[in-house]
Amino acid sequence: MLATLQKILRPVRGVFLRNFLNLFFNQFTNILVALLVTPVLYQRLGEASYGLVQLGLSVVLLCSIGVSYGYHLNAPKRLALLEDRSAATGKLLNELIATRLFIALLLAFLLFGAAFFFGFFKTYRSILYGSLILLFSEALFPMVYFQGKDRLSWLSIANFLAKISYLLLVLCFVAGPSEAPYVNTFFGVGALWVYLLFWRLIYRRENIAWAWVRWERIQYRLRENVQFFLSSVAGHVSIHGGIIILSGFVSHTQLGKYALAQRIALLMRMVPIFFIQAILQKAAVLSQQDPLHYRQTLRRLFRAGLLLSLAAGILVALTARWIIYLLAGDYVPYSEGILQLLAFVPFVSMLNFHNMIHILVTENKNLLNKATWITALWMLLAALAGSHYYGGYGLAIALLLTELVSVAVHSLLLSNQAHAQR
Repeated sequence: MLATLQKILRPVRGVFLRNFLNLFFNQFTNILVALLVTPVLYQRLGEASYGLVQLGLSVVLLCSIGVSYGYHLNAPKRLALLEDRSAATGKLLNELIATRLFIALLLAFLLFGAAFFFGFFKTYRSILYGSLILLFSEALFPMVYFQGKDRLSWLSIANFLAKISYLLLVLCFVAGPSEAPYVNTFFGVGALWVYLLFWRLIYRRENIAWAWVRWERIQYRLRENVQFFLSSVAGHVSIHGGIIILSGFVSHTQLGKYALAQRIALLMRMVPIFFIQAILQKAAVLSQQDPLHYRQTLRRLFRAGLLLSLAAGILVALTARWIIYLLAGDYVPYSEGILQLLAFVPFVSMLNFHNMIHILVTENKNLLNKATWITALWMLLAALAGSHYYGGYGLAIALLLTELVSVAVHSLLLSNQAHAQR
């Protein structure tokens, strides 16, 4: 398999391979820390509390997509095209950070108010309060800069420091279920101090200074990216909304077992995203300068991505029993079965590679918004039906079918648009 991958990737070495390896190391860090921290949390908190911690995390992560406001989809490309113009780079970065901090503050107030004044999230209210710091760490996540300026090696370093900080905080301060409200707080604190440090380094390197952003510019940024924001919300609902739906149909214990398998599946789900992030800036340039090379590059990467994601899915499905044992300290057949299904989500998601690259390169935000919301509505219906009748297994199947529906919807809408333009 390695020889086949090398043959496929030989013509696109360089930028893609360097970026992909940095993203792979980044994900390796996530997996390693997950393998270390998950058994500790699962055993010290217990199945029920662990499930509630993951549920609180899912709620905040679902809201955090509003913080990024879709700029993770188009801002890297804009930074790449700015080249090294410090004034324009500083203006864009200042406005993005200010806009995202404003959204984070607004969402934190809304979630706190919903829990405190209106009685939402009763069973895990204290956990949710502690998770709100994640909104602010998301607002300061420098991924836009790392990707746009082709410095993904910095991402690997930042993520390593953040995850190690989180691991140390958990090992030192989480002893039992009473510490459950602080687990996601530690996650946010571990990331926040690292992101602040890297923004200081970025501003020094780019020779730019922080400047207060006028409210009119924040309003402009909010209006400008509303389509990408809406499509990001829909995409996040499709990926993270399932466990929230499942919580209404199963016990806290069963939810914890499902969350155990989902944690590994979500790490694997990043493989197709890595392929897109690693080539997007290069693809944007090639699409304008050399369309033939652009198409050839995408075909080669598509084949490599399918091969890699399929091999990973088969490997995880075959070793699911021991992966769950390593995480839980015991054999959990329910979690094993869920993981065997979810292991193939990345392979099906990779089928959408061509569509997503084309949409992002052309900034076709109207089509993306429509496609992602159709997919999200399908996921909600499928997840409700699957969770109601078959619990976690039904949800896992619904997520697999959602990836297939996503490919079909994006392909159909792109085909219709191309036909209409002829």
